[in-house]
Order: sequence, then C-alpha cells, then structure tokens
Amino acid sequence: MKGTIFAAMALIAAAATVTAGQTPEAKPVHGQGCVEAGVEMSCLVVTDVKSGILYNLIIKGARPDIGIGIEFTGAPFNGMSICMQGTLLEVTKWTRDTSLKCAAPAQAPKR
Repeated sequence: MKGTIFAAMALIAAAATVTAGQTPEAKPVHGQGCVEAGVEMSCLVVTDVKSGILYNLIIKGARPDIGIGIEFTGAPFNGMSICMQGTLLEVTKWTRDTSLKCAAPAQAPKR
C-alpha cells in the first residue's frame, strides 16, 4: 500500500514538473517600465507604463540594472519562483529604453 501511494505521488510530481514553464497558448507580452528590486533577493520587477501591471521578470543571461528603463518581450511563466511579487514573466528579449525617466535606486543607509 505504501509503495502504491509513493508511486502515485512520484507520478504527480513528474507531471507537475513537465507542465511547469511557459504556457504554450499564452500570447507574448510586450511592455516597458523602470526596473526595480523585488522584495526577495535578486528579483527584478517592472510596472508596465501602459497597463499598470507589475511583472516579475525571469531573465536568463544579462540582466538590466536597477533604476533603468527597459522595453521587454516575454511569455507568462507557470513555473515556481522564489520571487513572489507580480505576474511571472519569462523575458525573451529586453533593451534599454532611455525615453523613460526612472528614479535612482534607493541607497542602503550607512552605518
């Protein structure tokens, strides 16, 4: 009986792993905004200037600096992330957008 339960749990976990990631039928998302640090360490968020949607950016490779404006394209992401803010978006392309006026990132207080 325990073996059957373990096997069923393993199958469920495998199915969840296979289905995690980009949603196949999802339309690409295009936006622009200022890069900010997320609440969780190493997470990046951007509020799209047109829609007002907060996106949590998953970027493989070179990442934009906090405090700059970017234009980005990506796809909704269904996988797991330590970043808990906004809509998860796996970015496929981003470029710096100098037309956006972004606030400088906050400095940590000196001790």
